[in-house]
Amino acid sequence: ILNKNLARYLWELGAMKKRIHTGLMLLIMFVCADIHAQVNAQKPFPSIKIGNQEWMTVNWDYKTPKSFFYNNDSTLDAKYGRLYYFSNALAAAPPGWHLPTLDEWYELIDTLGGLSKAGVKMFDPAYGINLVAGGYKSANINEGEILFGFLDTYAFYWTATPEGEQTAYAVHITKSTGEFDITSFRRANGFSVRYVKNKE
Repeated sequence: ILNKNLARYLWELGAMKKRIHTGLMLLIMFVCADIHAQVNAQKPFPSIKIGNQEWMTVNWDYKTPKSFFYNNDSTLDAKYGRLYYFSNALAAAPPGWHLPTLDEWYELIDTLGGLSKAGVKMFDPAYGINLVAGGYKSANINEGEILFGFLDTYAFYWTATPEGEQTAYAVHITKSTGEFDITSFRRANGFSVRYVKNKE
């Protein structure tokens, strides 16, 4: 009897987990669809064709539940856009656009002359992509730690490439030198976003 009760309990627990998972997936799909529907009204988006890619030329600034103005200052939005958690950076892409993968960033870098030259060109208005050093919002929430930092010093841009369950790759560029540091960060960091157009 005990074994039967245990088996039934485990079966019911498994069924409940499936229902919760299904509910969460439906909620995520609903939120993403709502974001896409609202963002779709903002077209056309400023962009530039570089090589075989088309990139947005401004930092994304669409409001999502997990997006932030740098230092919570809305006056900075027009120039720097918002800072997004990784999940929201993926979800907020308008129809026809997507968060670029690490490979797509490397393609852009190669088109602009490689790691030694591309960074400087990305900040140079003459090349049209117009990256800005929007700083970041730290994932750390410990008392006394700086929550926002490096405005006009570093650019941090999410890629769509995950590294682990809690981390994903981002492109980190020093404005003054154009130096790249491409590595993984916690997904709860707030970074800038540029989208690339889907290829037909």
